Amino acid sequence: MKKSILKNISIICAICLIVCMAGGFTSGSSPSTKAEAVSLGSTEIISVAAADAVAAVPEEAASDAVLMYINGIKMTDGTKVEDTTYVPLKAFFSVIAYQTDIAWNAETNTVTVTGKDLVITATVGKNYISVNDRCFYLPYGVIIINDSLCLPVRELAKVFNAEVTWDSETSSVNISADDPAVIESGESYYNEEDLYWLSRLINAESGNQSLEGKIGVGNVVLNRVADPSCPDTIYGVIFDTKYGVQFSVTQNGTINDEPNEESVIAAKICLEGYNIVGDSIYFVNPQVGVSSWFAKTRLFVVNIGEHDFYA
Repeated sequence: MKKSILKNISIICAICLIVCMAGGFTSGSSPSTKAEAVSLGSTEIISVAAADAVAAVPEEAASDAVLMYINGIKMTDGTKVEDTTYVPLKAFFSVIAYQTDIAWNAETNTVTVTGKDLVITATVGKNYISVNDRCFYLPYGVIIINDSLCLPVRELAKVFNAEVTWDSETSSVNISADDPAVIESGESYYNEEDLYWLSRLINAESGNQSLEGKIGVGNVVLNRVADPSCPDTIYGVIFDTKYGVQFSVTQNGTINDEPNEESVIAAKICLEGYNIVGDSIYFVNPQVGVSSWFAKTRLFVVNIGEHDFYA
């Protein structure tokens, strides 16, 4: 009987310990299958259990706190992750005074922010966020810092076309957003034909590669569009035959295959202006392509997955 009582007490203590350790969207929140709504003025925040998150920022990657202001109003300090300043999503929306509802899906580790003309989705561990069907690239991903889901301050400011400035004297960041105006949707922002062909080229050339590998291929196409020696449209670059066929997928027909979801995301990221391969205008798989010419005549920039990129 005594052993049974002790066993039951041990089980209860273990359960209590787990509950205490599991942080929510803010420190001290208790995990629950039903998210807890927290009222913060005009913003409703749904708590997120950090214990359910799939990625947290490594301690060695985060540096000292960064003072953060929106229109001169102090909010929770940001955290420097490598060369990017992250800020808690909750703190940002509670200070910017834009009416939103924020919901957490524990099964997919995804937070969804909804407001007037605004839908944001961010999944912990992913290297992009979706804003009104547009895609913003996050090199260090959507992460959890001190039990709070955090995003790069510049990407959050971009949602409202807000300006981000750095004050070197106070080592602080200020976001100017006197009258927050939500960015236009992907439907009106992206040129339909450009997105159609760029996503197909990315899928045909790098559909089995990482998101970064796909972005790199898309960057090459857009770098060629900007190059005076190449056609000035995405379609023109892809089907250019001035010096011979540029992309074999236009010959074997795979350019016409329906792109996978990540190829479309990569195309959108490229069309937003994100570039991870510099001035590269060539890519080659050294295992199957002739790479000696590139090595002898072009400047090597970077390797991503199966492709080497050259300027």
